[in-house]
Amino acid sequence: MDSKELQTFIQDVRDDLKNLEGLINYYDFLGHHNIRSIVFNPKNDSSFFEGSVVAILDQRYREFFRSKFNCEIDELTRVDILEIIRAHLPYIHKKLDE
Repeated sequence: MDSKELQTFIQDVRDDLKNLEGLINYYDFLGHHNIRSIVFNPKNDSSFFEGSVVAILDQRYREFFRSKFNCEIDELTRVDILEIIRAHLPYIHKKLDE
């Protein structure tokens, strides 16, 4: 794989995260958010929710990378992907609060 393929992959991740409605429905982020609020300590609700969303999406994109390139994602690319995910967390929160 070359740098152009990596840039295309990163752009695909950005495009995928623009489809918040589909991601929220597919991974049931709202259901996980509500379960956490009812069952566990709600004081840590936000950090639990963010950690859960990041972990789920990290796994999604690692599997996507593996299927696309037939190898594991390198750490530098993974860090880039994690930063993109974290940058989208406010939009995910906003979408769930609607």
